Amino acid sequence: MSINKIEKQPFLFTFFLWIFFFLSFACFKIDRVTSVSYLAAMLFFGVFAYLFAERKEKIRKVPREKQKKLLYMLGGVVYAGIMMYTFDHVRSSSAIRSRNDAVPFLFLTAAVIGYSVYLTIRKKWCEKRIILVIMLTSSIIHLFFLMTSKFNLAQWDMGGFFVDRGGHDGYIEYLYNNNFILPQFDPRLKWQYYHPPLHYLIEAFLLKLQTLCGVDIKIAVNNIQFPPVLYTMISTVCAYLISKELGLKKAAVICSSAIVAFSPAFMFVGEFCNNDMLALMFTFLCILYTLRWYKNPTAKNILKTALFFGLGMLSKMSVALIAPPIALVFLYSLIKQIILKDKKTFRRYFCQMCAFLGLAAPLSLYWYVRNFIRFGVPFGYVPESVVEEQYIPQSVVQRIFDFDPKLFTYPYLYQMEYGDTFNEYNPMIALLKTSASDTGLIRFQFGTWMGYITLWSVITVALIAFVMMIYVIFSRDRSVIIYKAFFASAYLIYLISYEYFCIKYPYVCTEQVRYAMPLILIGALFIGLGLKEMFGRKSKIFVFSRYFTGLSVIIFSSVSVFVFIYYGVYITLSFML
Repeated sequence: MSINKIEKQPFLFTFFLWIFFFLSFACFKIDRVTSVSYLAAMLFFGVFAYLFAERKEKIRKVPREKQKKLLYMLGGVVYAGIMMYTFDHVRSSSAIRSRNDAVPFLFLTAAVIGYSVYLTIRKKWCEKRIILVIMLTSSIIHLFFLMTSKFNLAQWDMGGFFVDRGGHDGYIEYLYNNNFILPQFDPRLKWQYYHPPLHYLIEAFLLKLQTLCGVDIKIAVNNIQFPPVLYTMISTVCAYLISKELGLKKAAVICSSAIVAFSPAFMFVGEFCNNDMLALMFTFLCILYTLRWYKNPTAKNILKTALFFGLGMLSKMSVALIAPPIALVFLYSLIKQIILKDKKTFRRYFCQMCAFLGLAAPLSLYWYVRNFIRFGVPFGYVPESVVEEQYIPQSVVQRIFDFDPKLFTYPYLYQMEYGDTFNEYNPMIALLKTSASDTGLIRFQFGTWMGYITLWSVITVALIAFVMMIYVIFSRDRSVIIYKAFFASAYLIYLISYEYFCIKYPYVCTEQVRYAMPLILIGALFIGLGLKEMFGRKSKIFVFSRYFTGLSVIIFSSVSVFVFIYYGVYITLSFML
């Protein structure tokens, strides 16, 4: 498959890759999958690859050079079929019959390793292919982590299916049972029903589609974890495309993309069945198309930004936090035309921004205005949480300014075992801990050593990102001043919002990175921008900084991959023994 074709249609490629995952491993219980199922999935993927790469040419007109590509493709499908047939027989053996998630993981890993070996032998490595391998490896890790984790493990406010307890699961089940009709009662009466409905409608539609195809409902509900994986894959692609819009190349774009692709926070949140990942995906799309509009101010780009912002607000209210940075770019563009005295361009920009409001406002406000008019739900409503064991009694001053080293002696968010209770109370430290290992206690039950490794790799990259941000903001490069303002303002808004949220609701559950996920993207981009500005500078401090940053990102990525593979293998073996 042509790497250029993938770059031209990255979202289409990502969607088809996810479809391959879903058809292969989600619609069936793994112990019911046969080699025929695997071959069907591979045939689907092979046909897609052919259409994607050569859809405009007939086979008889393909030149000799391109016939080799078709032979490689056919050979890959045959190889995959043989591998799947072999895995199917291994899968049916008594040794691993109880838990065989290793089957899809081994196949996909072998495929990526084989591709990497091929590129090495043929000496065809380049920036685009490195990024592709990073994206594929990240997707495989997401899939493996999803399949080896227990459904709804260590997730917040899920409630559960078939128990009528509300929560995110209950919200999905309600829409499924009522044919996608929104709740006709005050959403405050049901736990978590106050959230906008888009994520839950998508999940309910997926449930309905599966059951119409004959999939048992108990299997179908386990598959609601797959859409968040798709959102994560798209967000990872967005991070790369945003890097390219900023003009990052070579090591700069590779480092910034790898941080997002292998961030433990994305691994955890990408498995959550709530609306966090969908909202984050739309936030990333808003950022991408805002930058594209600034470079190419067409109605098409600004309407895409409006659409993604509106859909984001229909996913989660926190998407509103990206509105001020977007408005800053719009305002800067208008002021620039006033200074240039270009009235024609000013009017065109102003009309486009009116069109932005005309599309974004109804989508953004629909759910909130509906609930206010019909049920008196105030704008910005968030239910109070009353969970005594999660309450944080420390003062505001202590929570914000206490960075005692003892807080780092336990790498996870909280500890409740052997009669010892510890709740992390500093929001910034909690942000780092949950970025490294989520809550940690339930996930990594086999010890704290893994928590220390991931925590300190995250802290190192976070400190580099902060230093790079200061360096880039105060550098003399005026060509990217609006980008600096955009991401610096977004950084401040998300950080202050997170701190305020933690202080207003002093509970452990609010001290999670899922409430400030864009900070990871912003930090990664500032690392990329910093590396870009350091290229060509021969001063020892710049050379050292480049190598230290690159090495830190490699260690960060390697640790993340190791941790999640180790976790998956550990859980798999625990079921086998």
